[in-house]
Amino acid sequence: MDNETKNAHGGEKVEEQERSDMGDVTAESVNITQGGARNVQATHVTLRQAGAQSITADTLVVRQGGVVKARADHLEMLSGGIGLAQTQTASLTASQAGAVISEGDVSMEQSGAQLLLARGDVTMDQSGAVAMVARNIKAENSGVVFLLAQQVEGTVNVAFGPRESVIFGAVAGTVAGLVLLLAKLSRRE
Repeated sequence: MDNETKNAHGGEKVEEQERSDMGDVTAESVNITQGGARNVQATHVTLRQAGAQSITADTLVVRQGGVVKARADHLEMLSGGIGLAQTQTASLTASQAGAVISEGDVSMEQSGAQLLLARGDVTMDQSGAVAMVARNIKAENSGVVFLLAQQVEGTVNVAFGPRESVIFGAVAGTVAGLVLLLAKLSRRE
């Protein structure tokens, strides 16, 4: 490990860490290439073919990497994956996300998310989501299973719109309730 990397644990700047794992890192700027870290706290974090368990940053850039959980003002991801992202704004290109919770706008290009909640606008191009809640959605050649939005513009294939989602939820809740009731009654006998 070089001196710049060793100093990261003391809160100083990290220029680059290559091909080894770092534990907890607190610094102004962190660049990790072909390595990994447990917990990173920095103003600016860049991962290149790298991964991290948890990141807190103003700006997070991921290039062919992965993050389990991130909290960042701005997230930019290219060919990456993330479990949970809490952001102000997010831009995903050829990437996958478990859940994205954004206070602002989200842009997705050839990307997917299981859950996408955005207070701002969502722009999608050849992307998809299982469940999406946003103010306005502008999409081209994209798909969403459950969608709740004020306004939708463009080509979005939706399996369940707002009305269908409510009906699906009511039916699923009723069926689940009946199954639990039957299970409870069968235990008593």
